[in-house]
Amino acid sequence: MQDNKRYAVGVDVGSASVKVAVALVDEDEKITIIGAAQRPVSGMRKGNIVNPNAVAEAIDKALIDAQHMSGHYIESASVSINGSHIAGVMSNGVISITGREITVDDLLRAEDTARIVSLPANRSILDVLPQNYTLDSQVNIKNPLGMVGTRLEINAYITTALTPHLDTLIKTMGMANLQPNNIEIAGLAAAKLVLAEKQREHGVALVDIGAATTNVVVFEEGDLIHAAIIPVGGNNITNDLAVYLPADMDVAETLKLKHAYAAQNLRAKAEVVHVKTEDEALDFDSRKVDMVVEARVEAIFGLVNDELKKVDRFAKLPGGVIITGGSAKLSGIVETAKKTLRLNTKIAHVPKFAGITDKIMNTKFTTCLGLMLIDAESRPQSKQKTQIMNKFFPKKKKK
Repeated sequence: MQDNKRYAVGVDVGSASVKVAVALVDEDEKITIIGAAQRPVSGMRKGNIVNPNAVAEAIDKALIDAQHMSGHYIESASVSINGSHIAGVMSNGVISITGREITVDDLLRAEDTARIVSLPANRSILDVLPQNYTLDSQVNIKNPLGMVGTRLEINAYITTALTPHLDTLIKTMGMANLQPNNIEIAGLAAAKLVLAEKQREHGVALVDIGAATTNVVVFEEGDLIHAAIIPVGGNNITNDLAVYLPADMDVAETLKLKHAYAAQNLRAKAEVVHVKTEDEALDFDSRKVDMVVEARVEAIFGLVNDELKKVDRFAKLPGGVIITGGSAKLSGIVETAKKTLRLNTKIAHVPKFAGITDKIMNTKFTTCLGLMLIDAESRPQSKQKTQIMNKFFPKKKKK
């Protein structure tokens, strides 16, 4: 018997782990999470795949776990792409309308003209994200659908990736018998989940701090104006602790997650921090632990500032900064971010879904859940062209 149920799957291939979320989508677009899994991964470096076999094995194991939990065989999913090779560029295009109403097909044609942009031979377009349109003499139109005119111009932000990295990701998915429905930048997927429309309108930056990379995406007037990936993340904090204390990597990770403050002034008084291992009990000076962690966190947000300066938004975003990712729960990270970025800063709020959510309703899973939402939108019940209705994440054409 054919299964007519509608599913949505997100697969986040991170530097430290592969995460999978499976949802059932009903006729009213209500999402119920029916499966989730997380598996450690090797073969990744700074968000890039350097050992496809090892990554494919981790993806396969995570998919099997999610399939057993959900009862749904996963053949396709929306997948994340990461790495500092990701870059964005502004583009525009023009089409003729000949005095009739603008249709979805016209908007898609306009997007196709925006794709005609000069790029290096080794770089591929991931997505075309419309910012605004000009119809004849009317400028800054957000959605011209149904309007009448003769000449339509589109201004768009185009996200790109190095073709070898993109090809390796697709090959690795194939090795795990997974077909990518969409390939989305990790930070944009996280933004899909945790940024409200009002925040995007006011001007906001999302900072997604993963294990080995930090995604920075900036929105203003509802539009994406900058996307970048910094090759530094939570692992760098652990490495610093291991070097400067010194300590074993596992001990350093425990210190970071359970005992450290990213803002030294939050600790009431200096104390001795105790960490037990299988072989011994270790003691560390809390002041030294906090000093190392705060220094690295300040350095990460200093790099975020560099990205904001590229688009002249340093200390100029009314919506402030939203932090997510595995390092978002680090004690004191908000205080240090506020001091360094000179912007109002908050930890991302992960919305609640029905179903199995206990282990995934945290900032570690924001990218995975965002990919799941993107996947749900790219698999509409009807065959109508609904992709234009969401300008941030239009449905991608099948190649």
